[in-house]
Amino acid sequence: MRKEEVVNEIRRMCGQAVRMQSLGWHFRYNGQAYFYVVGKDESMLRFCIPFVTGICSHERQRLKEAVDETNRNVKFVKALLSEKDEAKVLLSYDHKITDNESAKDIVPHIIKALDFAVGYLEERTNNAINPSFFGS
Repeated sequence: MRKEEVVNEIRRMCGQAVRMQSLGWHFRYNGQAYFYVVGKDESMLRFCIPFVTGICSHERQRLKEAVDETNRNVKFVKALLSEKDEAKVLLSYDHKITDNESAKDIVPHIIKALDFAVGYLEERTNNAINPSFFGS
């Protein structure tokens, strides 16, 4: 799968994609900033959300628990809590491409999986602070 195919699919799904010289491509989906990180190996796709917005937790332990729960329960996505910034969470999805996959199949799946992970993490962090937020 060539980079151009991946970028074309991102543009089809998300509109604009901006080339970042040393990193890859930057785009927005559902209010979040995403990166398609371009490496030397075109058989590996890496997408990430470098900073998940909308997290309401100011308690590091509760945020850590929400990140751990996201890692346990959301397939294919890895959530990482920043050591330096109290409430900074990165989500990433790495995918090894097989011969029979196309950008039209895998790129939307990756973007939607990361989007789901954002919602899952937000729900856990917001519920941790205010359990009645979602009518519980």
